[in-house]
Amino acid sequence: MVLIGLFTALTVVFGFIKIPIMGVTIKMDLPVVILGAVILGPIVGAWLTVIPTLITFFTGEAALFMTYSPLGTALTLFLKGVLAGLAAGLVYKALSGKHPIGAVTCAAATATVVNSGVFLLGCYVFIWEHLVVLAAQSNVSIFVLILGLVLINFVIELVMNVILCPTIFRILQSAMKNKRA
Repeated sequence: MVLIGLFTALTVVFGFIKIPIMGVTIKMDLPVVILGAVILGPIVGAWLTVIPTLITFFTGEAALFMTYSPLGTALTLFLKGVLAGLAAGLVYKALSGKHPIGAVTCAAATATVVNSGVFLLGCYVFIWEHLVVLAAQSNVSIFVLILGLVLINFVIELVMNVILCPTIFRILQSAMKNKRA
């Protein structure tokens, strides 16, 4: 219970940390969610995404999408997070017996793919026609707009999560071994 509280607090703190890279803003809460799912299980991984998602509503990050489809935006943002946290925990659980560090790496990659994939699906289902208009107004193709919105963000998050999560997990494993010794 204490660890769930600790990871929840960390997602709140990291939910406010944003790093601008190559024209996109990378939020730092997904690595915490992935590690929480790995250490505490898939259900906790799903739970850990709820607070950062709420933060996006209160900080106005979802404002553009909310103007097009409030219900679709809320559904997309909650589903992408919950499913990413759940998937990370399930992948780790399935693979951890063979190679724990490889399982963390796969969990990190899976969470990133699910997070971006569900976001794209939500955009397509709920606001696609608005994105087409926005792209036309910006004098770019819809595919360039999506590339800018999702692909660059996805690649940066994927690299970051696949490097950070196994590294932090390895550090935690080492700390636990030293504590027992």
